[in-house]
Amino acid sequence: MVALGAVLVLGYVMITGARSFAAVAALVLVGVVAFTGFVSALSVTAERLGMLDARHPFGLPEGSIRAILTFAFIVLVGVFASYLLVQTSRTGFVAPSEPFLLPVTTLAEARVLQAQLAGEGLVVVSGTVEPIRATFIPRTDYRLADDVAKQILTMLSTMLAAMIGFYFGSRPNEQPIDPHLAERRRVRAELDGLKITAPTLDEVKRAAAEMPEDQLTDEQKQALGNIRARLDTVAAAFDTALKTAEDPAAPIDAVRTTRAAAGQAQATLAAELKAIEEMKPRP
Repeated sequence: MVALGAVLVLGYVMITGARSFAAVAALVLVGVVAFTGFVSALSVTAERLGMLDARHPFGLPEGSIRAILTFAFIVLVGVFASYLLVQTSRTGFVAPSEPFLLPVTTLAEARVLQAQLAGEGLVVVSGTVEPIRATFIPRTDYRLADDVAKQILTMLSTMLAAMIGFYFGSRPNEQPIDPHLAERRRVRAELDGLKITAPTLDEVKRAAAEMPEDQLTDEQKQALGNIRARLDTVAAAFDTALKTAEDPAAPIDAVRTTRAAAGQAQATLAAELKAIEEMKPRP
C-alpha cells in the first residue's frame, strides 16, 4: 500500500505537472513513509533469517542503514542533476494566461515598441492590416534561480563525494571487527590464571636450579637435565599461547589449540616438582 501510494502521487505530479508546494510536500511525506516501510520490511526479513541485531537501528546488521542512506543520497543527487539538465532547455518567454495588450494601432508604433522593449520582453504583432493588435510577453529571468540551483548541486556533489569516500573508501587505520574478540580475551585471562596457578613455572624452575648437582648421581643428573628441557617446553607453550591469543590475525582454531597445549603443559608442573623433590639428597 505504501509503495502504491508513492507511485500514485509521483504519477500525479508527473502527469499533471503540478508545481504546488502541497503536491511536492505530499510526495516527500509519502517517500519518507515508503522508506520507513521498506526498512521495516528488511527488519522483518532479517528477523526471519536470524540476523536481527537489537544493538543497531531497525535491528539490521551494522552498516546497513548507512549503506541505504548513502544509496538514497546518490539517487537524490542524480534526480536533482537530471532536473537541472531539463530546466536548462526552458525558454525565457512564457506566454501568460491573459496577454498584455499594448496601446498601439499601427505597424510603425509596434516596431518602435519592439526596439524599446527588446531587453525586457517580446512584442507580438497580430495582423498586417491596421489597426493591428500587439501583445507583450515579458522575459522571465531564470539566472538567479539557475545560480542558486547550481550552488545547491555543487554542495550536494561535495557531500556525495565525502559520503562515498567515508563509507565505501578504504580506511587504513580501521580494523575489521573480530567476531571472536570475546573468546580471545577470555583465553588471555585463562592463560594469565594458569601462569599463577601453583605450582608455577617459576617455582619449578627455581627448585630445579637449587638442586645440588654435585650430590646427585649420574642418573639423577640426566633426569634433572630432562626436567629442565621439559620446563623449557612448558615455557615455550605458554609464550606461544599468549602470542597467538594477542594476535588478532591468528585463526581462532589456533588460539584454542595453543590454549589447550598450555593447559596440558601446566598440568605437568606438579609431577615435575614432585620428581625434583624426590631427587633431593637426604641428610
